[in-house]
Amino acid sequence: MYINYGLKNDKKGWVAAWHEDATQAGNYVLTLQTSTGAVIHAIEKQLSEEQIDELIRTVPKDSTGI
Repeated sequence: MYINYGLKNDKKGWVAAWHEDATQAGNYVLTLQTSTGAVIHAIEKQLSEEQIDELIRTVPKDSTGI
């Protein structure tokens, strides 16, 4: 699953793992891989219902919650 991120949502990254934010309901904490191969941890996003459904179906959940 790809998602936009950055200050203006102008960058696109592949979601490698995720977990629900324990501190803020409705937020998801994502681990992204960028187009250059870099891995970015702890991107916090509020997602649409469609994005949540796709996330749950296609991306492994990070059970560590880190």
